[in-house]
This record gives sequence, structure tokens and C-alpha cells, in this order.
Amino acid sequence: MTRGDGIVLACVLAVALLSVPAVLAVADAGSAAALISGPAGQTETTLSDNARYTVEGREGTVVFEVRDGHLLCTSSSCADQVCVRQREALPGRPVVCAPNGVVARVSGAAAKEASLDAVSR
Repeated sequence: MTRGDGIVLACVLAVALLSVPAVLAVADAGSAAALISGPAGQTETTLSDNARYTVEGREGTVVFEVRDGHLLCTSSSCADQVCVRQREALPGRPVVCAPNGVVARVSGAAAKEASLDAVSR
């Protein structure tokens, strides 16, 4: 292997390593999706368009909103309103309205901070 071969190999490796984060960012940009499941079926949507979804549950209705790239439970007919207080649905942290049998999940690249659930030194 000559000195020129080493330089070419180093350049190829540098380009490959630097392009991986860019490719992953482009691939994840439009892949965030929301799945809202209830007794009557499922609704799948992206988090890119603001919208409102009303889901009929076992004991009443649950309302979800996609707002600024986040999926939120805004109102529910259940007594305790735990689902409304759960804030936004994140990857790995669904919003659940147990009395109504409604679950909202987010998959893909939603919030970057949602990928960490703990920090340690």
C-alpha cells in the first residue's frame, strides 16, 4: 500500500463517517407517525400536519390533536382525566385512556430529547 492509497482510504473513510448523520437526519425527517387505536379501529397519521381526531371509546369520546409536531390528548370523557395530564405522546411513551380503551402511540423521529430517558456519569 502506497502513501497515495493511504490518503485515498482516509478520505473515503472521512466522507463515509461524516455522511452517516446527514443521511439519518434526512431519513427520519418525515418518518414520525402517530397511531391512535380505539375500540372501533385505528387511525394513522403523520405529525407534520396539524389536525384534530375524535375517537369513540367504550365510555365516551377522547380528543387528540396533532399540533406543531406533537400528539396531545386535549380532552376525554373519563372521570380522572389522566390521559389529558400525560402531556404529549412520545416514542416509547404512549398516551393511554384506560376507561375508554384508547391508546395513542408515536413512532419514528419525533422529539430528539425523547430518545433519552436518563443521564448518568
